[in-house]
Order: sequence, then structure tokens, then C-alpha cells
Amino acid sequence: MSSGYRSWEERDADVAKTKAETARIKAEAEKAAKDTEAAAATTETAKLAEQVKQARLRNQLADVADKAKDDKADRKAKRRELRDEDGTTFKLLVNVVMALGLLAALPAQISYFLGLHRKDDENPGPAWTLAPIPFFLELLAWVGVMGTRWAHRKGLPRWPFWILTATLASLAGWINFSHGVTEYGPVAGYALAATSIIGPLLAEVRQFLESKAAEDGRDLKQRAKDRREAREAAKAERERKAIEKEEDAERKDLFEEEFAEFRRIMAAHPTGGISREAAWVQAWDTLHGLPLSVTAESLASKEAAREAIEAVMRDYERTPESVAVDLWLADIFGSNKGDDGPSGTPAGGDSDGPAGGGSRARSAKPLKAPAALGGKGKQPSRRPVDPDVERPLEEADLEAVRKLADALGGTDRLSARNVREAVGCRTKYAIRLRDAVKAETPTTD
Repeated sequence: MSSGYRSWEERDADVAKTKAETARIKAEAEKAAKDTEAAAATTETAKLAEQVKQARLRNQLADVADKAKDDKADRKAKRRELRDEDGTTFKLLVNVVMALGLLAALPAQISYFLGLHRKDDENPGPAWTLAPIPFFLELLAWVGVMGTRWAHRKGLPRWPFWILTATLASLAGWINFSHGVTEYGPVAGYALAATSIIGPLLAEVRQFLESKAAEDGRDLKQRAKDRREAREAAKAERERKAIEKEEDAERKDLFEEEFAEFRRIMAAHPTGGISREAAWVQAWDTLHGLPLSVTAESLASKEAAREAIEAVMRDYERTPESVAVDLWLADIFGSNKGDDGPSGTPAGGDSDGPAGGGSRARSAKPLKAPAALGGKGKQPSRRPVDPDVERPLEEADLEAVRKLADALGGTDRLSARNVREAVGCRTKYAIRLRDAVKAETPTTD
């Protein structure tokens, strides 16, 4: 047997070892692949997270830049609003116009005065002695302007300086106009006159506006709000006066004497010393001695109505509380248009009523039981029958009522209440018992 011989056990062991090694290598390869995949996923996640972070930072930077732009725009708007509020631009333009006016007016005036000479002068030269006159005239106009400013600061009258400024500026403008028309034509004359007049005029206007602005410290929004409130107040005042006019006309038509007393009271007090309402109440109290809108006639009518209501309550043995409940039920459920009223009693009332009858007097007609309706399509009435109405009168109850009448001294003293208390029944049954006993007593003429 050669030395290279291997047994089956050795061969199986090698195969198993090879398989195990292969499985290990495969597992390591799969693990390495998974680790590589996990590392790639982690790298991708980190990359995405970094991108999100950078995007968030970019958005924050953009927000900061936008906010900086907005703040800059707000600052510019505030500065522009402040300049408009203070009139800075207007004042600057006025200064520019005044400077340009002086630059245009002085050379023209200097040229004019230097060109003047005596008529007998054969070889005239520049009139240097007249050269200071243009400066004198222009500065005099600005003396008036500065005087107006000083008068404003000291609280002095400004109109003398206005007259001074207008006079001197007009004189300088007339000189420029005449010289410009003679030398260059009417257009140049008018333009040169404007250079001497418009500058001081604008300076006076600026000073006038500054004086008004110093007196009124409100800003633009507050002035607009005040104007709106003033318009609304004026409108309300007009509406109030119109209402008072209509009110006076109606009072004069309905209450002539009271209105005359009202006018007398208003005239007797100083303006604003008494209100219209207080004067009207006082006039009413003077003539009637009662609360406002109440007269002796209306008070008498009210008392008569109250006595009538008390009589009805007494005759029908009702209380104000029960009437209030009935009215409330009628308002909630609606009034019943059938035979029963709000309280459940027949609408026609009891079989007999208080003396004098009236609209609430009891009907003497007996109630008829509803007859059954026969035939096709006819159904008997589904209205419930009142047991106190259909209940037959028991002799024992009638005897108890007769004894009660004897004890009271006559059937005329019977009432539904005392019958109900004596028998112990309901009101409708007690009324029927009372009426039956009264019917047994013969009436005497």
C-alpha cells in the first residue's frame, strides 16, 4: 500500500472541512457585503443629513439677508418719512431756488447800474459808484425774511416784515424787469423779475409753514385721525340738531302748554346751564306733578282699569298668579279656539256670572255632548271628555251644598270656592253643584 492512500473517513473529513471553510468564507463575504452596504447607507444618510443642514443654513442666511434688506428699506422709508414730516426736501429746494435767484438777479442788476451815466457825459465809463446798489436791494429783501424768523421766535407780530419783504422784493423785481425788457425782451424781463421776487416769497412761505408746524406737534397720522374725528363729530352734531328739531315740533303739536313751559325754563337758564331732558322733566312736573308722560287723566284711567281687573278676579275667583300662568301657557302653546279657554274652563264661562254680565259672562246654554258620527269617512270626535262636566250630580253632594247655603244665610252666598272646600271636589263640579242648588231656590221679585 502506497503512502498516498487515504481512507474514506479522512476523505469525508476533508470534504466536511472544505465545506465548512467554504461556508465560513461565504458568510464572511456576505457579512462584508452587508457591512459595505451598511457603510454606504450610513454614508448616504450622512450625506443627506449634511445636505439638509446646508439647505437649512442657506434658508437661514436668505432669511437674514431678506430681513437685512427689509430693515434697510424700513430705515430708508423712515428717513424719507422724517424728511417729509420735517419738510427737509422743501427747505433744501427753497435754499437752492434762492441761491439761483441771487446768481441770476445780481449780475443783471450790477450790469444795469454799471451801465448808467449822465446824459452830458460824452465818454461814459462803468458807474462803479452804483455797484453796491444791487447788493443793497437784494440784502434788504432778505433782511425782511430774517426779521420774520426773528419775530416768530420772539412771538412778535410778523406782518411788518412781510410788508418790508414784499416792498423790497417788488422794487428789485421791477428794476430787473425794466432792464431785462430793454436789453433782452419781455421774456427775459419777466424771468429776471421772478428771480428777485420768488426767492424771498418762498422764504416767507417756508417760515410761515415752520411756524404752523411748531404750533401743531401732531404727525401726519394724528392730523388725519383728528380731521376724521372732527368730521364725524360735526355729522353727529347735525344729526342731533335735526332730531331735536323734530322732537320740538312733535312736542309743540302734542303738548302745547308743556312745550311753552319747557321753552321758558330753557330761556331762564344760561346757555348750557340745564339740559333739554332735565328742562322737559321739570316742565312736566310743574304742570302735572306726576312722573314724565303721566297725567291726571291717564292715572285715573289706570286706576279704573285696575279696579275693573280686581272685580273680575274677585267674581271669577282668580288670582293674578293664575292669570299670569294662563297667559304664559297661551303664549307658549297658542290659544285654544275650541270650547276650552287657557285655563281649561269652557270658553263660554260658568253657567252664571257676575252681576252685569259682560263679555266674560257665563253662558246659560247647557253643554251638549258630542254625537257620534256614522257613515263612511266620518269619525267620532277624539277630543277628551271632561269628567267634571259629564259627572252626574250626587244627592249627597247636593245635600252638603244645601246645608252650606243654610249655614251661610242663603244660596246667594255660595261660591265655587266654598262649595269646593265643603264637598272636596274640583272647580267645575263645584260650580255645577252651586248652580243646581241655586236653581232649586225660587227667585223672588
